[in-house]
Amino acid sequence: MFELGFFGTSAPLYMDVITLYFALLPFLMAFGIYMALKKKFELHFKMQMATYMITLLIVILFEVGVRLSGGFSFFMQHSHVNYNFMIIFLLIHIIIAFVSVSAYSLLIYSSIREFRLKKEALIKNHKKFGMLVYLGMSLTSITGVMIYYFLFIY
Repeated sequence: MFELGFFGTSAPLYMDVITLYFALLPFLMAFGIYMALKKKFELHFKMQMATYMITLLIVILFEVGVRLSGGFSFFMQHSHVNYNFMIIFLLIHIIIAFVSVSAYSLLIYSSIREFRLKKEALIKNHKKFGMLVYLGMSLTSITGVMIYYFLFIY
């Protein structure tokens, strides 16, 4: 897990795996949304639920890995990026990620509840809220990949 990753940088393996996942996440979510557009709602639900669960596991892997690796300061030691810039960029990323994952959690919860109650009125809000979650998770993914770039490539 802590050996060098497969991208050819100084990043540990778990960072490469996490970065690859987040680079693919917007496409995975988009495919799930496409299933809803094709009226394949059960497949849409299963794909989004699986994506959500994998995302939570990846976030846990990231949090444990970073702490065991020495934290943000350890990774910054080898970066050529300005420390203050990285702190600000990281804070923006964390805020977007926290809001997005919280919204994603609320969307999943409300979707399960909606499915059980069969209330049609909730479906209209689901689509708008889902698109906001998609936007937030995409921004989270993009900024996360950019952090990897700043820490290990730049």
